[in-house]
Order: sequence, then C-alpha cells, then structure tokens
Amino acid sequence: MPAHPDPQVTEGVVSGLAANMEQVGRPLCPCNFSPDKQAEVDGNREWVCACDEMKQFKFCHCLLFVTEEGLPVTEHLPADHEGRQVYGMVKDPTPDLGREARHRVS
Repeated sequence: MPAHPDPQVTEGVVSGLAANMEQVGRPLCPCNFSPDKQAEVDGNREWVCACDEMKQFKFCHCLLFVTEEGLPVTEHLPADHEGRQVYGMVKDPTPDLGREARHRVS
C-alpha cells in the first residue's frame, strides 16, 4: 500500500514513529494514546507499528498506509468499527497482500 499522498501526513506519522523509537526503542504508533508507552511495548504490543489493526484488518489508524486516494482500507473492518463509520466502505486494492494476523479476527 502506498504512503499517504499528502507528504505532511506521512512526515508527521514517520516523525512520531521515530520519536517513539528514540524513547522506547520500538515504533509505537503515534496516533494512539498509550498512558505508559514502555508498558505498551513490553506488554500487549497492540500499538507497535505495524499495529494489530493493520495486521488484522489492513486498517491504518494513522493514515500512513492508504489507498492511492488517501483513504484507509475499511473493507475488512467490523461494520461497527469507527473507521468504517467515518470513511465508509473502502475496498482493499490489494486483497491478496497483507493481513498476516487475519486469523485472529473473531
């Protein structure tokens, strides 16, 4: 999947990932709040990039990985997920790629 077509979005997310690499040694998602970043890295790792949502649903909350139109893929999200509610149905342009954790989706 391409990076966001707006270079400022890409730069902001990459800068946040880099800052978290310096702080906690892992690319912790800068777009999700973690009250204890180190605990997130050491514990469940839900927000370590590529995050669980990306691995399961191919949905990038940060909008770093998007379609060519700059929209996040929402096709694989549950119908009641906020991403689906905000962006509607956005088809996966490369359905055969990614989602290595799709087996964890209930």
